[in-house]
Amino acid sequence: MPLSVVLVIHVTAVFVLCSVLCIDGLSLVHLRAASTLAEAHPWIEPVRRLRHFAVGSVLAIQVSGAYLVLRTSSLDQAWPKVAMVSFPLLMAPFGNMTARHMRAIRAAFRLKEASKAELLAMLRAPLLRVSLGVRIAAFLGVFLLVSIKPGWLGSVSLLGASLTISLLSMLLLPSPGNSRIASRRIS
Repeated sequence: MPLSVVLVIHVTAVFVLCSVLCIDGLSLVHLRAASTLAEAHPWIEPVRRLRHFAVGSVLAIQVSGAYLVLRTSSLDQAWPKVAMVSFPLLMAPFGNMTARHMRAIRAAFRLKEASKAELLAMLRAPLLRVSLGVRIAAFLGVFLLVSIKPGWLGSVSLLGASLTISLLSMLLLPSPGNSRIASRRIS
């Protein structure tokens, strides 16, 4: 297969994954800011089958990335190894946790088994926020690895710094109770 075709597939998959993370982030902001179930309902699943786009793009990035690394003889360098191992190890489990949690939220909304307070608490679960932060950090960290192409220490340090900055930002960002977003009504 021509290198240019694989590169187009790779870049397209990166754009799709970036879009998925943006939709997840936008949805999370609206879910955490919702004060009523009616406000939260449209954001529980803003795009049907979004998870399929996420999984497909991660797989396409991995396969096309491996092909590109093999074709460009970069396998002896550290950055492709760190990227190929860390990307699925960070994306898959945290994406899975979010998917399971959102599936439980959709079921609770559909069955109306939980009280309004319980449902709103489910929407504000810290797990959703941390999961999104780790997935964004993995995405940006691997993107920087591919751009900078550092050695072993630089690769691991760059990915570690991305994760640390992401987790710290999740701790420092305001929670729904004291957020300016929560006090505004988004129509």
